[in-house]
Amino acid sequence: MIEGIVPILFTPFDEAGDIDAPALRRITRFEVDGGIHGIGINGFASEAYKLSDAERLRNADIVAGEVAGQLPLIIGIAPVSTEVAIRQAREYARYQPAALMALPPPTMDNGARALIEFYVELGSASDVPIMVQQAPHIPQYRHTALPAEALAEIADRAPTVQYFKIEGPGSADRMRALAPLLGSDCKMFGGGGGITVLSELRSGAAGLIPGVGFNEVFLAAWEKWINGDADGAAAIIQGGDALVKAVSGAGHETSLHLRKQLMKRAGYMNNAYVRRPTIAFDESGLIDFFGVVDALNLRVSRRRQHDVVG
Repeated sequence: MIEGIVPILFTPFDEAGDIDAPALRRITRFEVDGGIHGIGINGFASEAYKLSDAERLRNADIVAGEVAGQLPLIIGIAPVSTEVAIRQAREYARYQPAALMALPPPTMDNGARALIEFYVELGSASDVPIMVQQAPHIPQYRHTALPAEALAEIADRAPTVQYFKIEGPGSADRMRALAPLLGSDCKMFGGGGGITVLSELRSGAAGLIPGVGFNEVFLAAWEKWINGDADGAAAIIQGGDALVKAVSGAGHETSLHLRKQLMKRAGYMNNAYVRRPTIAFDESGLIDFFGVVDALNLRVSRRRQHDVVG
């Protein structure tokens, strides 16, 4: 099963705002070469909510082709109905993902029972393992949070539901409530850029699903954690705390801008384009931000040896 550090890639765009396939391949390779335990695409970090259905498929095609089975692949889906979810699960199955990270339909609040049945039906129809994504910190998904008992019921009734991504306020407490209700064949992951990763690990998380750019911080902490050195893991996380908070502590769109600027500076892409609508981003703060990054002597601070080509 999937465990460890499994980043969700952002979607690089060219100057016209179209998917930059060569850049996406380079960023995929950057993360794979860094020793991650799996990789994902089409999550919030990918700006999937700003992509067309065809572009989401294009992303999956590019990343699956670059990874070529070297490590587990997670593909995010955000269906608007049970019927669409089942159709998407069958469509994305051709990429042989290790899991489909599925958001619930967000448009109407039909109550917890409707969401339970959504996941049970999806899990029962899918040959690919399902990761239930709980993201109540995202405004349109605020009403879709399910209690631990509901999540456990989903796992019990749909064996292909094997993973839960629990993020947003109180994630560690929600994991702590869910952990004793799950069997050994289910695993929980944290998100949120890693801001609360230590408390999530202490609550039973099997790893972290962050963004891209500086995952050697989380990889080093994870290595300490799985070898029983909780204090060593905490020390590593504390050392990277200023960077994690700078990127993930000021809101999702800010995180997108900063990660893209970081990878552009490192030479993996030509543009730091974030699709609109987005926040007004002030590049004057980048000097200080890059100083925080460079103080950690990370791979992303070492420029590629050759210029980026289109």
